Parts: sequence; structure tokens; C-alpha cells
Amino acid sequence: MILGLARGSVRLVPHQIGWRQAFESEKRQLESALGPSARKVEQVGSTAVPDLVAKPIIDIAIAVDSFDQIQAWPQALAVHGYEYFGDRYGWKDHFFAKGPDVLRTFYLHVVEERGERWRNYLLFRDRMRASPELRHEYQSLKLAAAALKTTRDVYTAAKEEFIKQVLGTRDAG
Repeated sequence: MILGLARGSVRLVPHQIGWRQAFESEKRQLESALGPSARKVEQVGSTAVPDLVAKPIIDIAIAVDSFDQIQAWPQALAVHGYEYFGDRYGWKDHFFAKGPDVLRTFYLHVVEERGERWRNYLLFRDRMRASPELRHEYQSLKLAAAALKTTRDVYTAAKEEFIKQVLGTRDAG
């Protein structure tokens, strides 16, 4: 199984069957470390979608009732190799990364369960899983963006309009 990528780089690999097992193992560790404040733990992003190329980093979304509940999480997760970045972009998405800069393996996105970000993570993943046509279109877009050999930010921005369209947050026309 291929897992891990240098911070800020873009490399896509074919879907790995072991990603689901790696997620399940990590989920058990997270639930043990965080207790009941981690209400729901879901694998999201491209590694959660069979037959889709992905960066070999497993994205995990964790739903909480309130961000007040995560004050002790940076210390609790540091023991398990996670670095806390806070709400980096003001998206109401507290972010943790596991692994050294040269080999990131897991990203945690902590969001409020009643918020739009939680809904969007699950909706996008589920629509990708359900539609071979959307998966193919998204994969083509990802491969073209990665072929530009540019920064992670540019790669991410190249996918933004497609993601908004799938989520129904902009007109398809």
C-alpha cells in the first residue's frame, strides 16, 4: 500500500485497497484518544472513493457538537504524531496533520456536525462513490491539474469549481 506524501507536494496514485483498512485502524485510535467528543469519524476525500486516483494521504473528517470540546485535542493527538494547525483558512475546519513534513499520512478535519462543511464532506464523497461518470470527470481534472507540476494550492484551486458544481453550490451552466 502506498501511503504518505511530502507536505505541499502533489502526487497522484491509483486507489489502494489498503486505504480503507488504514482508515479503520486510525479511526479506532482516534476514538480511543478523543472519547465521546469525537461524535462521528468518517473517511472523506479521494482515498475514500474506490476507482479514483488520489494523493496518498487519508483525509478524515470528525464531527463535534462544538469547537469548545476540542481544546485538549492538540495535546491528546500530539502523542499519536499529529500536529495542530487550527482553523488555518477561517473555514470552521480545525486541521491536524500526522507525520513529518516529508511524509504526511493522515489529515484530520474537525468540523461542527450541524455545519455545512460536515455535510459537504459527506455529500461530495457519496456522490463520487455513486457516479462512475462524475468519478471519471473528476479524475481527468485531477490528472490534468497534477500534470502542471505546480503547487498544492494551484492544484486545489483547479478542482474548486468542479467540487462546487457537484455540491450544488453554483449553477451548473
